[in-house]
Amino acid sequence: MKNLMIACMLFIGLSTTAQDNKKFVATMERNLEALKNAKTADDYNNVANIFERIAGAEAKEWLPLYYQSFATVMAGMQQADNTKKDEYYDRASTAADKAEAISPDNSEIYALKSFITGMKISVDPMTRGQQLGMEAGMLTATAMKLDPNNPRPYLLKGTSAMYTPEQFGGGKDKALPILQTAVEKFKAFKPSNSIMPTWGSERATEMLEQCKKM
Repeated sequence: MKNLMIACMLFIGLSTTAQDNKKFVATMERNLEALKNAKTADDYNNVANIFERIAGAEAKEWLPLYYQSFATVMAGMQQADNTKKDEYYDRASTAADKAEAISPDNSEIYALKSFITGMKISVDPMTRGQQLGMEAGMLTATAMKLDPNNPRPYLLKGTSAMYTPEQFGGGKDKALPILQTAVEKFKAFKPSNSIMPTWGSERATEMLEQCKKM
């Protein structure tokens, strides 16, 4: 009788966990669709706020914080004022750091942090390029090492090379093969589930075409 009661309790616990997981995935999918359709700063802000609330309710999950960070970066890119851009990018960094605390050694998070760092550089390239450029490069290299099949760090590395002058190790000839690799990796990439990151494919193709025309 005691063993039967234990078995029933375990079954109920597993069923509840499965239901909670389905609810979490459904909520994430719904808001990822909103993120995909976002166009304005307000759109991205609204999605970021929703992911922040999901993160608060799902303290063991890294993906809500990841998408909060990503949406915040995108909102920052819509700002005209550099001070506001920096505010958004700093908030994105904070969310990404929280995601990393939950899921260390995660290629996707390192790629996201490299993306954020790259956007910080874009606010003031002359002042920030040397110091933050090295940081972004290290983050990208770590993302590649953690998951060589992840296409996003190749997109970031190729984009960085494309906008870096030749005298500083960049230029078309350096960027082109990296962007070609990024495009090929995006073609082969298959996310492990419906809520894992997939962004960057269209951008990689666009950057490759731009690079070819340089």
